Amino acid sequence: MAKTFQASVPTSHRVPAHLARRFHQVCLGITAEVTGRAGLTPVEWSVIMALDDTPDIDQGSLAARLGVDTASAHHLTHRLAAAGYIERRSDAKDRRARALRLTARGKALRGELRSAARASQDRILSPLAANERRLFLDMLTRLVERHEAYARPGNGRRRLPSPQAKREARPVQPSTN
Repeated sequence: MAKTFQASVPTSHRVPAHLARRFHQVCLGITAEVTGRAGLTPVEWSVIMALDDTPDIDQGSLAARLGVDTASAHHLTHRLAAAGYIERRSDAKDRRARALRLTARGKALRGELRSAARASQDRILSPLAANERRLFLDMLTRLVERHEAYARPGNGRRRLPSPQAKREARPVQPSTN
């Protein structure tokens, strides 16, 4: 008889940053079960959903909407365009910008995965009662919106220089003697 492993979160790890990171892992894993079947990552799927909601959005606005940096948005849209799911056209208002929209193939994929993607979101929240799900999403939305200044791509990924390193990095001022 195989043992099932039930991880419990230690009390010392029951803090927002740790739980949010773990919850993010859960969300990616469950979502990837759906998107992976189509050869997409969860973030590529989010591009397709965003373009379905907002056709002709520019790459910079898409990056901001998804919370990714502009270089990542460029790579994502390049891959999805190469796969035939989206088209990138010069923006009529700004020739330097690219207007993005789903192709017929992208729309078909969106329709094909829509119900499974919704079901995956329900599965993520399945340990909660219906009224708890609404409350959880409302509270999570409030936290994200109120702390938007910290919700930057790459925030917290790089180590900040130590105070000692900052002091050592200061240029030495020449003496005026």
